[in-house]
Amino acid sequence: MMGRLLHWCRKLARRIGSCLTALLILTAFVVTILYLAGIRPYVVTTGSMEPAIPVRSLCFVNEHIPLEEVTAGEVISFRLGDDLLVTHRVTGICGGSYFTKGDANPVPDAAPVTSDNYIGKTVAVIPRLGTILLLLHSRPGQITAAGLIAFLLLWSWIPGKNAAPAGKKGGDDENANTT
Repeated sequence: MMGRLLHWCRKLARRIGSCLTALLILTAFVVTILYLAGIRPYVVTTGSMEPAIPVRSLCFVNEHIPLEEVTAGEVISFRLGDDLLVTHRVTGICGGSYFTKGDANPVPDAAPVTSDNYIGKTVAVIPRLGTILLLLHSRPGQITAAGLIAFLLLWSWIPGKNAAPAGKKGGDDENANTT
């Protein structure tokens, strides 16, 4: 009985490990494709765009869309100062200046957006998924991710993964008839 339970636990752990590995590979593939396409993920950290874009949403911003192609009502990302990134809706356009406002803010932004501080147009939003990105940018999140990767690598090297359970034959190519 104990042998069966142990076998079942090992089998479940292998399947979970395989799923996690596949998810990690798929995520790396998708992120690579997005980066090559000039689409960058940004996390919304304030409620200025609620309810359209909730706090901790993951916004995908296309940096290849020129500011001149943006119209009123669309959401863009831009820099305020040296290190503040803002994602707000365009409320008006006058010449080369784009006026913006957060949906939840009572007043428009003080300074207009120009090509100098424009980053790109928001093309997709996944609510709350930014929580994962914020976690990965923290020290505990980085340690957890490194530990998970190390676990998956070690797990792939554990001997006997393909062995048949005790009392059963087969499972390997050694028993195949090759005449």
